[in-house]
Amino acid sequence: MARLPPGAGPLWGLGGAAAALGVCLAGVAGQLVEPSTAPPKPKPPPLTKETVVFWDMRLWHVVGIFSLFVLSIIITLCCVFNCRVPRTRKEIEARYLQRKAAKMYTDKLETVPPLNELTEIPGEEKKKKKKEDSVDTVAIKVEEDEKNEAKKKKGEK
Repeated sequence: MARLPPGAGPLWGLGGAAAALGVCLAGVAGQLVEPSTAPPKPKPPPLTKETVVFWDMRLWHVVGIFSLFVLSIIITLCCVFNCRVPRTRKEIEARYLQRKAAKMYTDKLETVPPLNELTEIPGEEKKKKKKEDSVDTVAIKVEEDEKNEAKKKKGEK
């Protein structure tokens, strides 16, 4: 059996652990912040509406200019794009009926023939022959009746 050095008792086996603990404490002690003797840093002044932000403009100047810029963009977009939202159910239904009526009107308008086909130009002879499948309008029938009556009167005289 190995002999222990003089003065070493039964705690000699714990000596290695105590040395390791001392090394760890020395490393931790190096990380501790020591209080400084310098006076504390002064706090920055509180941010108020009179604080100068940049270009000698106060905070309320900057906020006002920014809000006017944003408001002008919103107004411009609302004018360019018709983006007004209807407020009531009645208004929504009225707009729906208005769109529906406008669509029906445009559909009917597409079926109307051009103006030169609807009216006679004075002095122009009718060179076009009537098609059998064409639909006569009241005006054409009245004109034909007037012509037939005129022919009968001339024939009777």
